[in-house]
Amino acid sequence: MRRISPVASNWERVADEQVAHLRHEAPLQDPHVAATADELTVTAGAPFADRLAAVPALPRRAGLARVEHPEAGPLRLSYETLALPDDGHRMVVHLPADDAAVAAFDPLNGRRPGVLRAVRE
Repeated sequence: MRRISPVASNWERVADEQVAHLRHEAPLQDPHVAATADELTVTAGAPFADRLAAVPALPRRAGLARVEHPEAGPLRLSYETLALPDDGHRMVVHLPADDAAVAAFDPLNGRRPGVLRAVRE
């Protein structure tokens, strides 16, 4: 699987959202979660510690993500987060947000143009 990383200008927003997910979905009283938070505080330092100590915010469930793919370049993806019942997991679904993203995915998947497309209501 190819690694897709957030565009540098979105790093702060992405970091805020990930900490919001951690705080909302994993109780810090859980010893495993607390150990992970402690490890992240040591390795990531003040930026993580400050986010963790800030007033909790609810994580965004849907939105637009801008990513930089190593082969396809910059892409706009829409996403929606679906909570799975009873187990505390979530599934994040990403779809191309525009025609340029659709066109960029086709060669990566070995598909002919237009097979993968964004559905608009």
